[in-house]
Amino acid sequence: MALFSGRKKSDVPEVFDPNPEVIHAMPARPYRVLYADLAFYADAECKRQVNDARLVVIRSEDPKQQHQIQECLPTRKKYQIGQIVDWGLNNKMIWQDNWYINPETGKAEMAWVQAVEFTGKIVAAK
Repeated sequence: MALFSGRKKSDVPEVFDPNPEVIHAMPARPYRVLYADLAFYADAECKRQVNDARLVVIRSEDPKQQHQIQECLPTRKKYQIGQIVDWGLNNKMIWQDNWYINPETGKAEMAWVQAVEFTGKIVAAK
């Protein structure tokens, strides 16, 4: 697999729909979008932006879970802050060794060592 900006590329579709699918039922483990459409970078200094995806930060909203875990994930879908989504991944798209500017602290942080593309579906408002 070829490496590009710290990302493995395999079977990339030529046309990609950035609109997430919509579901009409609450998933067993819902997630809330805390931040969307954040840039992420191929270097710790956050100078070489990755252009083929964005970063989304989601938090588990499962009332049975004691700790509300936040996840930083790469995505090629368009999400908005506050949306409820389910957990969905595309394991054919992988990014490695990426950083981002934490929107709460303004500091560069490691986003992940390796992550697959997040493709969660949006829960439709009733």
